[in-house]
Amino acid sequence: MSRMRRALPIASSEESALVGGVSEPFRSRAQAVVDAAPGSVGEKASALRTKFPCVADVSIRRPWGETRATLVPVLRRAVAVALSRGKPVGYLGTDGAVFDAPAGVFSFSGPAVDVVGASADDLKALVREWPALCLPDSLPSPLALLSYRSPEDGWQARLRDGTTILWGRFDWTKEKLARLSEALNDAHAKAPGAYAADLRFFEDGKVLLKPIGLSL
Repeated sequence: MSRMRRALPIASSEESALVGGVSEPFRSRAQAVVDAAPGSVGEKASALRTKFPCVADVSIRRPWGETRATLVPVLRRAVAVALSRGKPVGYLGTDGAVFDAPAGVFSFSGPAVDVVGASADDLKALVREWPALCLPDSLPSPLALLSYRSPEDGWQARLRDGTTILWGRFDWTKEKLARLSEALNDAHAKAPGAYAADLRFFEDGKVLLKPIGLSL
């Protein structure tokens, strides 16, 4: 007599997951990617990282007894909006890399950085000194924009009061900030208004100042 065998269900590699830990509208966009990605939860997490460069990692959480996992995107840290010739191209990360992100993921009201022409080393040096530049009262007026000029001239800063600063390379930052404040305070006491400063020759003991409109 033949034995009847009970058919066992074939395990499927297709899994479902919910996106959590991030706010709208990014959560809905991320959920759409997860829903469209075939395969396991791990493969869906990989699809999230591939689709969104702003996602550094994805945490997978599955409470005991639950069949559906929750994917929590871990966002990269950014310090400023990145520009290319004045147009937004993404965000400058704490690792010095520029990356894209959907609208609403990051919100910045501070200064932007125009990165055209800057090398990876230039951007890493900038990120290293960024906290010092953005400290309250570190500059005579808050920083509005930082732009890369060239390997020879380094960076140029524009302050909210109209002051421009040819910064050069990012070295001697604390010393430059202190000496610049002294020089501008002295200049403003004699003739109020916006100035153009040149710190490219700081190592030679020079801080050059001219009222805006005159060449340095």
